[in-house]
Amino acid sequence: MTGKKSVSIIFFLVLSVTMYSQKLYNNKVKAEIKVDHSSEFLTISAMSENVDYSDYNLRYEFMVFKTDANGNTSKTTQSNRFFLKGNEKKILSSVTLNNNEDGKAILVLLIYPVNDDLEQGAIGKDRVVVTNENGVFGIEYDDEKKNKTVLDTNEESGSRDQDVASKDGLFLEGLIIQKTLTKAGRDFYRYFYSEFYNKQIKTGKNILITEVPGQRRSTRISVKVDGQLVWQFFSNPKKEYLKKMASISLQKSLQYLQRMQQQSQTIKQY
Repeated sequence: MTGKKSVSIIFFLVLSVTMYSQKLYNNKVKAEIKVDHSSEFLTISAMSENVDYSDYNLRYEFMVFKTDANGNTSKTTQSNRFFLKGNEKKILSSVTLNNNEDGKAILVLLIYPVNDDLEQGAIGKDRVVVTNENGVFGIEYDDEKKNKTVLDTNEESGSRDQDVASKDGLFLEGLIIQKTLTKAGRDFYRYFYSEFYNKQIKTGKNILITEVPGQRRSTRISVKVDGQLVWQFFSNPKKEYLKKMASISLQKSLQYLQRMQQQSQTIKQY
């Protein structure tokens, strides 16, 4: 009875989330679930991205429904409030699953606005289904364009990565290129790259960090995205200053990338 009841709850939740998809989601605040299966474990990250210029007080619910090979089901839920600045992208939570166990996992991420003690309906959502049957691994997204071709988890990791790239049609990701002159410039690049990597930003555009002589003994550091200048400043060797400039530069870069994406979508519509 317990197993049947759990399956009914899962079916009701999935059906409810599917019905919700008829509404408008992810317009101002996007919910996204990312799955990394580069090793024997699956690293699953629940992420939120503010595609608006306004700041938001929000709450997320990240639910994982697991069904093993024997049909036994379990549910885990993580929930918390968080603050998202304009154009900020943030990892909310991460879970790890065994890549070698047969079964199925349904992952659901919902994001709600919070206004003092009043909460409204979800404004961001994402859903991912991960399956593993007899060594055949697959990922199903709500967005059909992102669905993964089923893979054989028994293949060697090197050939498996090539298989992923060829079957998924993955593009070559953009590079972060540095042309710096001083230790301050190299430190800035390191802080910028660290934030970029930790936020798991994916883009096909190159980001160029350059440093040229400036006023007196200082230098001027510039950040360009796809050849477009998004931020520049005069260097200062202080660690906190360089970290602050790295955060601002990353925010400006994200804003530019988001505008490019919105313009691309508008062009496609017309």
